[in-house]
Amino acid sequence: IILFVYGQVFFVLGLAITWQSRRHSRLDLARSLGWLGAFGLVHGLHEWGDIFIPIQAEYLSRVWIETLLVVQVCLLAFSYACLFQFGAETLRPLYPRLRWIQIVPSGLLIAWTIAYLWTSQVPRWNSEQLVVYASIWARYLLGFPGALVAALGLAQQTRQRIQLQEFPHIARTFRVASLALASYAIFGGLFVAPAPFFPANVINADAVLNLLGMPPQVLRSLAGLVLVIAIVRGLEIFDVEVDRRIEEMERAQILLSERERVSRELHDGAIQTVYT
Repeated sequence: IILFVYGQVFFVLGLAITWQSRRHSRLDLARSLGWLGAFGLVHGLHEWGDIFIPIQAEYLSRVWIETLLVVQVCLLAFSYACLFQFGAETLRPLYPRLRWIQIVPSGLLIAWTIAYLWTSQVPRWNSEQLVVYASIWARYLLGFPGALVAALGLAQQTRQRIQLQEFPHIARTFRVASLALASYAIFGGLFVAPAPFFPANVINADAVLNLLGMPPQVLRSLAGLVLVIAIVRGLEIFDVEVDRRIEEMERAQILLSERERVSRELHDGAIQTVYT
């Protein structure tokens, strides 16, 4: 149930952002939200793999199960790369000197893929152990820094570009979303499966379970739920933007009509009188 809810939370996040996307918006945030939506959709599919794959293990061969596990860990790495890219795209317009940051997620994803392919040739590691290690390093290299960069980028976008005095709750919801992303950086990027290397041998899912009495997926689900609610409420900013553009068009139309009326009165009234 926990795994299903966890996957559902992030999948709903992706659907909500995709449904409410504004390609023609003038806000920088609108052009980067697609990466956050891709993270939600792909990460939800990855988490549902923890339910789907064990069920299929009773019907499929071991080769197929190993293939599904590889696909699942690749979805995890790609989802975190999308989250990292979202953070990079939100920071880049605010700090032109940080243009190089937009290639960091792709570079880390390529490095993770090369390392995974290279370690797959190590004979002393079986496929299941290799998938666990690949998942851990995907969280360390992409998940933890990606969520922190996304939290920082969303907070800076809110502070510099989304300050609406008449709608203060929109800025507050985006701040809550940035805090949820920062929390997810810890819950999703540091609380990994136990492994015989630091820090996975100290900070891991078993330690969290023994300390708090709940698996890390519960904490990740709570952070994801807060993120979904905050982002969905914050998407109201696009409706506000549309309303303002409509008001600007209406004011421009009224001004144009007034100019035409004045011009017509001058032509038919004052100019004719002067001529007469």
